[in-house]
Amino acid sequence: MAEGFPVDTLQVIDRIAPGMDSLSYPRSIGYDPEGQLWITDTARHVILSLAQDADTLVYRATIPLSYPYLAGFRGESVFVFSPAFHHIFELVGGKVQREISLEGPLPEEGGLRYATVTEFGFVVKVAANEFDNYLAEVDNQGAIIRSVELPGNEWRNAGLLRAYSGSVYSLAGYLPLIDSLRSGRLDSLALIGFDSPMLPRTRQFQMGDTYEPPLLSASGVRSKNHWFLLNMRPGWIQIDVYSIKGELQYILTEPNPGFNQEFFPTDIAVFETEDGGFNIAVSILKPAPRVDRYYWHP
Repeated sequence: MAEGFPVDTLQVIDRIAPGMDSLSYPRSIGYDPEGQLWITDTARHVILSLAQDADTLVYRATIPLSYPYLAGFRGESVFVFSPAFHHIFELVGGKVQREISLEGPLPEEGGLRYATVTEFGFVVKVAANEFDNYLAEVDNQGAIIRSVELPGNEWRNAGLLRAYSGSVYSLAGYLPLIDSLRSGRLDSLALIGFDSPMLPRTRQFQMGDTYEPPLLSASGVRSKNHWFLLNMRPGWIQIDVYSIKGELQYILTEPNPGFNQEFFPTDIAVFETEDGGFNIAVSILKPAPRVDRYYWHP
């Protein structure tokens, strides 16, 4: 199915590469409702922003030793999750206004933790080997309202959380599927048409013939009618666009893709423009920290 799809080329807006002194480890990004891009740097423990019509990063806040992940937006607030503290930080006007301690069991060591803001609170994902993995709905004070057990071990549940229109989506970076949580019920969405040269290794891992699964997708994000998913390639950006039912619709690449085994994107953000197109941002760790911005119209 994927082989029969024509490939669209993304239109380059710019490449933001300020150098290691300003951007060391861009881990998560997201557009707020006004179209401003927010970025977290987990090496420097800082939050940055980038306006639509600007090409300079703006320092917003530092949360020492927090390894901040962007958790989303509500009203005028920006929410950042610290997996190190298991806390949510609320920023207003770029400054920390509130720190929320999250309830829930945690593994004794290691494991993965993610969080996203919802209309009424937050959802938290905790996964580790030899641990009862779960998604927890949490109120605005950090108390658990209810939780749902997640199937599988740590690798099965590795991936960011996304909230959209009353549902929370749990990405699975090592498998071509997306789990969803709505009204306390867990379901999953298979990505029909997903293709990757690393799929044979995925099968080998599931059969016990290799020790580590390959990362198929670093991140994805939901828009009104589409899923945009980073498809990991050795040297260039490839974005697969799926319908909300999980059917492949478009394949997008950057201009002049080239091989580079060290290339590694970390996150994707999408903002729908007034003309029906999309501003797309991708944060990249290797070969050097940067943020690439593109425009695409279906």
